[in-house]
Amino acid sequence: MAPSVAAALIQPVEARPSIGKIKYLENVPLIDLAPLQMPQNSSKEDAIASIAKQVHNAMKEWGFFVVVNHCLSPDLWSNLKKAMAGFSALPYEEKKKVARDLRNPWGYNDKDHTKNVQDWVEVFDYMSTEELEIPQNMEPDCKETKIMGNLWPEKPDDFKKICQDFSQESVKLMYQLMELISLSLGLPSDRLHRYFEENVAYVRINHYSPCPHPDLALGKGAHRDGSAFTLLTTDEVSGFEVYRRSDGQWLRLRPIPNSYIIVAGDVLQVWSNDIYDSLLHRVVLDSQVERYSAIHVAAPSYHCVVKPLEELVDENNPANYGEYKWGEFFMTRRISNFKKLDKPVIEVTDFKKSK
Repeated sequence: MAPSVAAALIQPVEARPSIGKIKYLENVPLIDLAPLQMPQNSSKEDAIASIAKQVHNAMKEWGFFVVVNHCLSPDLWSNLKKAMAGFSALPYEEKKKVARDLRNPWGYNDKDHTKNVQDWVEVFDYMSTEELEIPQNMEPDCKETKIMGNLWPEKPDDFKKICQDFSQESVKLMYQLMELISLSLGLPSDRLHRYFEENVAYVRINHYSPCPHPDLALGKGAHRDGSAFTLLTTDEVSGFEVYRRSDGQWLRLRPIPNSYIIVAGDVLQVWSNDIYDSLLHRVVLDSQVERYSAIHVAAPSYHCVVKPLEELVDENNPANYGEYKWGEFFMTRRISNFKKLDKPVIEVTDFKKSK
């Protein structure tokens, strides 16, 4: 055991990456969103239908796709990366002033867990909206509420504004993708809007420092996102890997400048009644260079009840899942990521019906 990697961060043998045997995904499902900027006419309608079909094929085969020409300025990400680098460079005591805790899941954290193993990463989380009113506790009949709000550091001076600029623009792309995903399932483009009226969408900025033994730890352990889907952007350092179900291989994605990786989550898997599967993915570390990334998580409203969409369920395709309350599921998962638990982490498969 290497003393420079704390025991809490060392992955089980079967979960450790093979650093010397990296396999890259050569034919990445890449989707060009440029046609979305066309004037509204029949050509645009045909283009959107074509893109929706590409989304369907990518989600069916992989559970993710990469978008380019999405109309988000590259400055949004470059500024966010610089802001996070400035924040990461602060003394630890300064960063701890905005540390998340069991009462508020937003802010700084360097003790994130995946499947009860600590990740080699420091993160900063914030909601797309500044405040959100939620129940005081997770008791079924709880009538009292509390306000959950973002925590912002005093330094860097422009940190808050840069973060808000990024989320305000990327949420527009989130809704465009939501409509394409809905169309890809054969549904009206606005079918999923109702579930996001008071959404819990949030941004996570990740900083992965160099790891002296990247064969022992992971920046983010193998997991599936609990949300509907996630928009991921990253710098030029590779590290994002996806799991290919057909042969059990982990495949690395080469970073594509000014692109976003769209990752299917558990909520989408349930809504689609297993037409789409959430993507199993992880983050591998580097021994020499640091890495930054950011995700915008498309999470539905706190009070949303998640279950297979009725249009996708019939006698020949019965519902594969029972319903569950998104807010309670979300908060339980957030707590499980915050500390090591004595019981198994709740998974969306816990709501799967037996055949």
